[in-house]
Amino acid sequence: MKRHIIIFLSVLTTATSLTAQILDLPPGKWWERPPLIMHLELTKEQQAAIQTLVYDHAHRMIDLNADVERTRLELGNQVDLETINTAAVRKAFAAFQDARRKLESERFEMTLSVRQTMSTEQWKKLLDLRDRLEGMKRMRDRPGADRQPDRRSPGARPPSGSPRGGSAFRP
Repeated sequence: MKRHIIIFLSVLTTATSLTAQILDLPPGKWWERPPLIMHLELTKEQQAAIQTLVYDHAHRMIDLNADVERTRLELGNQVDLETINTAAVRKAFAAFQDARRKLESERFEMTLSVRQTMSTEQWKKLLDLRDRLEGMKRMRDRPGADRQPDRRSPGARPPSGSPRGGSAFRP
């Protein structure tokens, strides 16, 4: 029984994370980074509005995240009891689901508010950038990515006397 609940919680968390990724904004204070400001052509007014929106929503999300952790702890406690009270487990699970829903709703509202401050073109540029960053992260996190990349330009010859004998072919 415990194993099934743990698996279910893992699936629920993964599904919610995938939904959140669709709406996630880039990490950090991206609206303050000069290269992004230039790329997105953000105005000072937009930057100030985004700063205020993100701060206000983040402030509320701190408490909501604490509620998620508190309900997760209670659910885990109910599942770990010697004798399982299914009604109490269901109640704890419902509280956990509700806390996660409230947190995700607040995150959605923040993203929607930020979207409303930007033009369609700015928003598309931001999503494109976010997707490229995610792609780079996935490439970095995949197995074998810890090897050092070849820093030479494609087709560059190795230094003379190298064991490759000057061949650009790499097995």
